Amino acid sequence: MNNMASNKEFPQFTENIAERLGSACNGGTADGFRVSPAVHHRPSGLKSAEITERGVLLSYGVSARKSVLSYTHETALNLYKPADSLIDTVYIHIELWTDSIFRVVFSENKDIANPYSGLPEEARMLIANPGKVAFTFENSTIKTDKIEIHIDSESGKITANYKGGREFFSKLKTSFKAADIYDLTLSKNGGDTACFEALELETDEVIYGLGERFDSIVRNGRQTDFHNKDAVGTTSTRTYVNIPFYISTKGYGLFLNSSAPTNWQIATADLSALQFAVYDNQLDYFVIAGETPKEILRGYCGLTGFAKLPPLWSFGLWMSRNSYTSWDVVEKIAREVRENDIPCDVLHLDTAWFTEDWNCDLKFSKERFPEPEKHIAQLKEQGFRVSLWQYNFIPPRENNSNYHEALEHGYLAKDKTGGVYRYPDEHKGSWTDDVIIDFSNPDAREWYAAKIKGLMETGAAAIKTDFGEGIPEEAVYSGIDGKYFHNLYSLVYNYTVFGASEEPIVWARSGTAGSQRFPVHWGGDSQCTFEALAGTLRGALSIGMSGIPFFSHDIGGFIGVPDDELYIRWAQLGLFSSHSRCHGVGDHTHREPWYFSGEALEIFRFYDKLRYSLMPYIYEQAKICTQTGLPMMRALYLEFPLDRNVRYIDDEYMFGEGLLIAPVLKPLSKSRVREIYLPAGVWYDYFTREKIISDGRWIEKAVEHKTLPIYVKEGTTLKYCSADRSLSEGMGEITRTATM
Repeated sequence: MNNMASNKEFPQFTENIAERLGSACNGGTADGFRVSPAVHHRPSGLKSAEITERGVLLSYGVSARKSVLSYTHETALNLYKPADSLIDTVYIHIELWTDSIFRVVFSENKDIANPYSGLPEEARMLIANPGKVAFTFENSTIKTDKIEIHIDSESGKITANYKGGREFFSKLKTSFKAADIYDLTLSKNGGDTACFEALELETDEVIYGLGERFDSIVRNGRQTDFHNKDAVGTTSTRTYVNIPFYISTKGYGLFLNSSAPTNWQIATADLSALQFAVYDNQLDYFVIAGETPKEILRGYCGLTGFAKLPPLWSFGLWMSRNSYTSWDVVEKIAREVRENDIPCDVLHLDTAWFTEDWNCDLKFSKERFPEPEKHIAQLKEQGFRVSLWQYNFIPPRENNSNYHEALEHGYLAKDKTGGVYRYPDEHKGSWTDDVIIDFSNPDAREWYAAKIKGLMETGAAAIKTDFGEGIPEEAVYSGIDGKYFHNLYSLVYNYTVFGASEEPIVWARSGTAGSQRFPVHWGGDSQCTFEALAGTLRGALSIGMSGIPFFSHDIGGFIGVPDDELYIRWAQLGLFSSHSRCHGVGDHTHREPWYFSGEALEIFRFYDKLRYSLMPYIYEQAKICTQTGLPMMRALYLEFPLDRNVRYIDDEYMFGEGLLIAPVLKPLSKSRVREIYLPAGVWYDYFTREKIISDGRWIEKAVEHKTLPIYVKEGTTLKYCSADRSLSEGMGEITRTATM
């Protein structure tokens, strides 16, 4: 083996990782530094501590290390060895934002950088300002009325506990030479910099959040792909919505205030460590103390914003297909909705309302969709709003006036030479010839907002902000570096369209921290399988624990054709989601219920009418969500955090505060029994009124196609209304009230 030297401390062979891998191996991401010839700088020895208006500024000396590759026979390890430091001081800011939320910023620079200053404040992840917090700093301890933050003067390790009480947060410091754990470190490799952090992860600690996750609601031991992308299904680790925020059962939440390329290793590289890193020269995160997960969610939304309340009509049924191709088709669907006695409020026009399918010029086809104002007004008289599709790309075609306008005025993302960015040849595929609207450019935002306002004036009620998750980091943008913009782009995109809309709603696919301010999000392009149905529910619960309260998905699945049974089960879940939409790929792969069996139509109608009758409860719970940050679809842990049995349950949920929903996620051919966990308390079967006193136990319920297990928590008051056609004139009269 070449370039090997004996290691005096371990009976292993080692080699200089720089010689083995070469300087090119920085990976272009924070995680790439783990196997690169980088120099790693750790705080070592407090130089000074300065009390500031918001907290304390600490300066530390530096201990520098490099990685070496080591082998114990066939096991390869990254070890550390001393190195010459490239910097002599690192700084740690600790700021108090409330008496239970503190900010930690780690950098080689004394001042805190703001890479988002080129964007409007409303289009950033962090929108709050720090409050004036009374605190003391003495004996390396910061105290507020609620928490104490302890700082190790030698290493910079921070621990925090409730005042006079239990510890809820602790950085991890290790002297072990194996580099599976990267504690607080600033790493340099040539002109690149990354920052690492490691926190103690207790044996029984569970981590939730980090966005829309289709694989599991629990992040421990799971791969976390933190790069927004077209998920193309709901059964993988890909996601449209990465959110750098998590909740710990230890009693805190953490919000990483960075959209730079990020890596999370939660009980993966080392079972005792929760590690995260950013490909940036500054690490900036908030620690949110909370005795309950509800407190933590409220604290997070206090930093990044609370959701606006979508209009009442949006909580009605949306009917859609990819795509209705003319007003004749749309009006036929409108007639069939009413003829089949299906309560419905929205008809959505997807990719085909332009002159050419997908040629998004924001203009109605004169042949297939003439006189849009007249047709939209007529549909509104019948109780239907009209929603319109668009996306953040522009096909570069001669007959697309938006392309020529954007090109002339410089509204498009550019390449390094100043020309319009084009995807490289190896990325060629669907839509990659399209050019990208640069929403970091204020003139481009104003130009595009004017287009959306024009559609609103035509009568459109909502805009579907499709895509947004696939923009290239290597492109050049007007107001922000591309490495920060990839995961952040959808926030600015949705902010632009939301702000131009007449009512507080968009129908968004991608997002990040702060995206809850611009509802509603849906789960993207799911497959037509039971596995994808289960993944969709996990995505809903995970995104809900990441601060986004309103979530929908395509009833029936998007990719493929559902059979009757899958359609029924998806409808049951969809009609007990925050928002409900039927949608699928292709003009001839219908998702309207009357295109399925008579049984499917009957069951769909039953649950659709049930949803409409429960609209007073649903809308009241939606208002609570906008005030608390809680989701409509809640993982059981949010409501029952002291019950350890619920920590891993991701196939049932609370719909608001009072209804437990246990959707059937398998075909009857696999099981005719649904196992359901009922947390401790008194519950009532919604349909049979059977009273169940539970000490926290599993029950079994026989299921048929029509069965959707719903249980009502004792003390819940349900109000019913008379709306049974649409919500265009409100919910109508309250027909009855029932308290269970």
